[in-house]
Amino acid sequence: MQKLELLTAKYGQPEKKVGNQYYWQCPYCKENGKDNHKDNLQYNSVKDVLSCFADKSHTSKILQDLKICKTTIGCTSPLQIDYKNLFTPEKQNEYKTYLKRCNQELLTIFYNSLKDLKNTRGIEQETVKRLKIGVDKNKLTWVFPTFEYTSEKDRNIIGFEYRPLDFSKQGLHREKGTPTGLAMINAYKQETEAIVVVEGYLDGYALWQHLNEKGQSNYYHIVTPSNGVSALPKIISHIDFSKYKKFYLFIDNDDAGNFAASEILEQYPMFERIILNCGCKDFNEHYLKCIKGNG
Repeated sequence: MQKLELLTAKYGQPEKKVGNQYYWQCPYCKENGKDNHKDNLQYNSVKDVLSCFADKSHTSKILQDLKICKTTIGCTSPLQIDYKNLFTPEKQNEYKTYLKRCNQELLTIFYNSLKDLKNTRGIEQETVKRLKIGVDKNKLTWVFPTFEYTSEKDRNIIGFEYRPLDFSKQGLHREKGTPTGLAMINAYKQETEAIVVVEGYLDGYALWQHLNEKGQSNYYHIVTPSNGVSALPKIISHIDFSKYKKFYLFIDNDDAGNFAASEILEQYPMFERIILNCGCKDFNEHYLKCIKGNG
């Protein structure tokens, strides 16, 4: 069902319609004794933009209210429906065994790579342990696990990103058959209050480490698009908006990032975009140069 049908089914016929713009009384404004004109909740059918213009936090709640589970026994993610072969116990055991081996080999054999990771990217050994970063000794590549986004306890692996040991993007590739989705850098916790969308794995690892150094990592759920920032506007809807109080968009300030951000902010105005004013191209560079002072 499209949003217009869902809105009508949930809240009845719109109070009014002007061109492509539809208006309802926002149910959350109504709870607070507001929206007497019954037009705070607005939907543009051409732009596919839904918003409570009076309170951005209401938008995330309404989007969650409109969410429909696709199974009768609980919500199943779009990826689990389309990529059933990745979520079998056998495949998950295969992935987890491989990831554990790669992580252990980085920690116990590839000392030079572990040192390079710290010197070049600022990533410490404890972060490697906690976030399951690894090295494939046969491919001689970094192994970054793609954990499917969820706000539940159990985490599924949906593939891996491989990068040359010199961190070059030449030769960067992903596990064959990896679906496009949100990948988690860290797991959702009971204390989690905010979601932070970053552009890449290394940015996410550095951000988690920085927050962990400040004792705040449990309050932030860090995610990244598994197949690049251009896919982000299409997969941002996978977020369980009801689980967070704050929403941050921390992607690169370049053409691709700005285009994706403009689409996301129009449809999901509760997001706050973070742009670095120091000249650093991403958070990993900012962490090294501005936070650690290694510029």
